Amino acid sequence: MKEIKKLIEIVLSCSQAETALLDVPKQSIKEKKFIQGIELGHYTSDEQAAKDLYDTNPNDVRYKMLKHRVKKKLFNELNYVNAEKVTTNFVRQKEIQCNSLIYQANIVRARYEFDLVISLANKALGMAQEFDFIDLKVSSLELLTLSYAEQGLVKKFTAAQDDLKMTMQRFVKEREAISLFQHINMQLRKSTKTRKEFLPQLPLLIKQLEKLWEESGTFSAYYAYYRTYIWYHELEGNFKDIIAITVDALRLVEQNKINAHRFDLTYNNFIMVYAHLRGKQLSDGLMYAQDNLELYQPSTRNWFAYMENYFLLAVHARRYDLADMLLLQVFENSGLQTIPTIAKERWMLYRSYFRLIYPQATVPEGEANNPYLLSLPEYSKDKLGFNVAILTLQFIYLLEKGETEALLYRIESIKKYVSTHLKDAFSLRSKLFLKLLVLTVTEDYDAVVCQTKGESLYKKLLDTPAPGDAYAEIEIVPYEHLWDLILQILTKAEANTKVRVR
Repeated sequence: MKEIKKLIEIVLSCSQAETALLDVPKQSIKEKKFIQGIELGHYTSDEQAAKDLYDTNPNDVRYKMLKHRVKKKLFNELNYVNAEKVTTNFVRQKEIQCNSLIYQANIVRARYEFDLVISLANKALGMAQEFDFIDLKVSSLELLTLSYAEQGLVKKFTAAQDDLKMTMQRFVKEREAISLFQHINMQLRKSTKTRKEFLPQLPLLIKQLEKLWEESGTFSAYYAYYRTYIWYHELEGNFKDIIAITVDALRLVEQNKINAHRFDLTYNNFIMVYAHLRGKQLSDGLMYAQDNLELYQPSTRNWFAYMENYFLLAVHARRYDLADMLLLQVFENSGLQTIPTIAKERWMLYRSYFRLIYPQATVPEGEANNPYLLSLPEYSKDKLGFNVAILTLQFIYLLEKGETEALLYRIESIKKYVSTHLKDAFSLRSKLFLKLLVLTVTEDYDAVVCQTKGESLYKKLLDTPAPGDAYAEIEIVPYEHLWDLILQILTKAEANTKVRVR
């Protein structure tokens, strides 16, 4: 039932004529009723459909034959889909159209109409070359060499055959690159432990992919190399290398060394801006972020994801006026309600942090005032991500309020978290910062003593680079900036105490 339901949804949404599927002959009335019943939600199981149509169970041969006929017709309808309705991706539309031309050419080939084969295959070849569809170029050239041979067109046959030989060599290299890329992708989708074990193999695999791209010169081979290179350096925290390849990719597009139709500028720019953030190249990152913001439609998920990096760049650069403006744009965008829950929760966390470091921020009260972040239940307590950010926010809120008893309880939670979850080297920055928080309480909130005794921890924090993305705790505000804020809070509290004593 699930398979037929999916097929009906695809055919009805992508068919050239949306009513064609239901325009069945009178003798197929049960097929029509079956399709309409599924489409309208009347049949959600085989039991319901079999009972209504034949007053029987799904094992009845009549019902089984009905399903078989309908499924066959549905698959046949896929030959007539409108590519523009199948996907909004322009390249995918062209790929479907190119495949359709090759399919049509094979049909007329079966009738030995080689003039028609040549006409269709040449159209497919032109499209395949424009979009660097190497596999489809091979299919087009195979049809052309066959047709030219049948018609005795020696010069055209020789030229097509030479082109086919060269294209086949490139195709073999491309296929090898794609297979290797798929293997890497599969390994990196596994557990964090598996990724860590697999990482040492990646430098050699990246060199192999680069060689395959240079030998094939195809877009798909380049894409395999480009994505794997970014994955590896992102996991290792080598963000300058990511900046280098994303900038170089733009050069290759301009020089027509990779296919401009197929290269995703929005992804490349997103990663470029993200790498500037993680690599602490904040000024250049802000420039790129502003210059390329127009690539993203404000109502889309990609816009919100892009704005996260743009906002964090502004915060890390202490451009709080800009960050304030960006935050306002996000929360005034009605599309915020359509993004995934975890993404909305991140924005809530960003807003809560921003209120701490920039009290004059133009954000409404309420959600930003939630010190315990009770609206953020999805962040796992045993995984890295935003746990340190949440612990820190709760701690600073209590510190601002002077809740000393609550802070004593809080540092016990922090100590337990450090000993349980921050054992590896990649957690060093988070561990150092949380130790500074504990120091604040153990030294009785004395700003001068905390600054003096925390100096060695603070210097280590300055010297410790951010970990790779595979393991990173997210620093919404750099830990160094937060320590400055904590010392300011302590100093202010001491001054207020002296005033009250007088």
